[in-house]
Amino acid sequence: MESIRVDAGQLISFCTEALSQTGLSADDAKVTAEIIVECDMREVASHGVVALPHYIRQMQEGGIDVKAEPTIEREGPAYALVNANAGVGHLSGYKATKLAVKKAKEAGIGVVAVKNSNHYGAGASYALMCAREGMIGEAFSNAPPTMSVTGGRGRNIGNNPYAMAAPAGRHDPVVLDMAMSVVAAGKIVNYATAGQPIPEGWMLTKDGLHTTNPDDFMAGGALLPFGGYKGYGLAMFVEILAGVLSGAGLTDEMISWRLKPDVPTLTGHFIQAINIEAFMPLDEFKARMDRLIDKMHNAPKAPGCERIYVPGELENNAFKRAQEEGVILAKGTFDGLVKMAVDLGIDFPFEGQA
Repeated sequence: MESIRVDAGQLISFCTEALSQTGLSADDAKVTAEIIVECDMREVASHGVVALPHYIRQMQEGGIDVKAEPTIEREGPAYALVNANAGVGHLSGYKATKLAVKKAKEAGIGVVAVKNSNHYGAGASYALMCAREGMIGEAFSNAPPTMSVTGGRGRNIGNNPYAMAAPAGRHDPVVLDMAMSVVAAGKIVNYATAGQPIPEGWMLTKDGLHTTNPDDFMAGGALLPFGGYKGYGLAMFVEILAGVLSGAGLTDEMISWRLKPDVPTLTGHFIQAINIEAFMPLDEFKARMDRLIDKMHNAPKAPGCERIYVPGELENNAFKRAQEEGVILAKGTFDGLVKMAVDLGIDFPFEGQA
């Protein structure tokens, strides 16, 4: 079988137990598990439980300090600079977002920059935390170089994801979560596995030449930014906010969490919460958001289009479906969790479902 649906609550409990085996506290393990599984529930599988064995390996080998507590190095009414002390990236993002929301409730806006963190999964998780508090949320993170810059050769900058979420009334929050490359590296790896050429315009060879051979990526090739110089420009500003301003590692100073699990990645984040109530009553904002979403839904449709979606709507629908029907896991991901359970000496609750 290609995929399987499993109960979301059981999956969170299993991931919590697995994370607890590393020495992470029960509460921290549960928060981390919920953030990771949320990605799969939203069908953003690239940032979900497929990565859990890699995170646990990092914890076991010392790249992530499971006992780390973030420290606030600078602080004011509306801002803070936090040192994550090489802790779990998801916890760093979660605690930074909670702090940003707290400051926004008091000051109208809350901005938290984080340094010395690790991979924090999908930025949408933290932007949505803000939206659920009646705020507009933004979450940036830098990443090790995998992307070329306009006119460049080789891997010069990370694909530096950016996420934003805003609440609505009748409708679910609008959520944008995107990296700055045309496609994710994982897609190119999938083409390589299948022995198929990739479309033109996805990547360059290590020598800066366009290629349709996916194997060129593993040989040092680089992803291309979407929209050419526009994607490059956005990646630069994510690097400025999440990397330069926070004091985190910059581009090639960062470490790959997959390739060197024994070394902290020096990742930086930038979280911003905007308190809508500082600008207008929340109910009024939500009503205006509903009007905007309705305008998009009711826009004239191109030939062959049956429905227009707003950003994040497909993922929101998937999340509801996962709550009712279970979380979709690819067979390879399922098998990886089985192996991880054996390695950790814990029970796998879905044995016999594959």
